[in-house]
Amino acid sequence: MEHTLEVIAERNLTLDSDGTEEVLTVQIGRPYYVEPDGVWFCPFNVIGLLPKGTRRAGGVDAIQALQLALVMIGAELSTSSKSLKWGGEPSTGFPASIHDPVLGPE
Repeated sequence: MEHTLEVIAERNLTLDSDGTEEVLTVQIGRPYYVEPDGVWFCPFNVIGLLPKGTRRAGGVDAIQALQLALVMIGAELSTSSKSLKWGGEPSTGFPASIHDPVLGPE
């Protein structure tokens, strides 16, 4: 079953591409439950960066799916060769791994 991305959060990042600033938009969707698999998924988009299209992270509950979506976004952005800024600072604000402190203690 195909799920539509119901955006619950959005962040704009500045992309410096050959001296020209562009906006890259990260959209996070509402987590949803899939039966009979018993898995939660959290869809997300990174608009302005390849690959295009909605991707999703899975977890045992909605919160884990959301956390893993944040990590997947951070990993995707950190491996990009683009210079990204959030709020004027050289950062995306997303964790690049599950061990980043933004997710709390291990």
